[in-house]
Amino acid sequence: MIGAFPSLRAGELRLRGCRVQVCGGDLSKSFRNAKQSWTARSGVVLELWDEDGVVGIGEASPLPGHSRSTLSDCQAALTDLTQRMSGWDAEGWPVVPSLAGLPEARFAFETALCDLLARRRGVSVATFLGGHSLAQIPRNAVISTIEEAHAAVQRGITTLKIKVGSMVPLDQESQKEADKELLFLKQLRDELGQAVTLRLDANGVYDSARARKRLAEFARYDVALFEQPTASAELASLGVCAIPWAVDESLSEPMLDAASDPCDRFLSAPGCRAWVVKPALHGLRSARRLALRAIAHGLDVIVTHLIDGPVALAAACELALSLPVSPLACGLDEHAGLAAWPPVDIPQHRQAQHLITPSGGIGLGFARQGVPWS
Repeated sequence: MIGAFPSLRAGELRLRGCRVQVCGGDLSKSFRNAKQSWTARSGVVLELWDEDGVVGIGEASPLPGHSRSTLSDCQAALTDLTQRMSGWDAEGWPVVPSLAGLPEARFAFETALCDLLARRRGVSVATFLGGHSLAQIPRNAVISTIEEAHAAVQRGITTLKIKVGSMVPLDQESQKEADKELLFLKQLRDELGQAVTLRLDANGVYDSARARKRLAEFARYDVALFEQPTASAELASLGVCAIPWAVDESLSEPMLDAASDPCDRFLSAPGCRAWVVKPALHGLRSARRLALRAIAHGLDVIVTHLIDGPVALAAACELALSLPVSPLACGLDEHAGLAAWPPVDIPQHRQAQHLITPSGGIGLGFARQGVPWS
């Protein structure tokens, strides 16, 4: 989609150097989805500066078992990156062959470029990307206990997301685990009523037949949306189910402008209501193109994190704020992965505990140029 990303002015970008810093550590609380869990997180922070000393920052934090890239891949690709540029593309953005096939590293580079250029122009990254910034976007909270649900509601969250399908029911014992999921949804409805919107995510663990059956069972608890019920091979043909569904993992790393883009099959797939866009997994430019393509076809968008660090989370918030229409409640709440990083406030979280709002600053909104904790 042409125009999804701003074109650069001639001579606007004059990079002079870069630096990478690896951060990471153990999590205070493990994070899990339907397929695996993580007890530690790490990433690479990239700093770029131009001849005037203006600095932009970005982050690459590939998620083991989920990302195509590794941490060492990203670190190698981003080191001495300013010396590897080989020209400019049609929109005036630098071409770096070493980033090909490494969307997480490309995300760091594109974020750092946008942070730097937005600072030069005196605007936020959201305004740099979209020409404006939305006033606010609701966050959703991922919960696994009734206590977490109540805590989220107390700080103003109205959309709760629950991971399901960690035990695909194939025998009597695993059926008991599936029944626990239904009991948990019942408990949420009994205690919270209709004050909250429920959203489920299975990370593609079901086959089509099981997905249709399971969604019918979950529907009795008024679930608004079900993310990635099946794997990519079956999802586009899943059809209309008892709960509208969203595409997540199946959007990973599409080709930007190819006519055969694999994401095209989800633009008019019956039953598909939304696209879940992870900038840290696609790259910032690809993520914005995905979001605008979905919006243009009447689909909802959800922007979410990759259990990554504060720089990536701020960048995802800015992308969400840059969209022409408000996305659904986004998965950009504070999360367990932040515990692996030096503590720093997320600028887009400062005004409210349940919203994403403009930072009030320039670039990504951090108070200083460069790594905010150094």
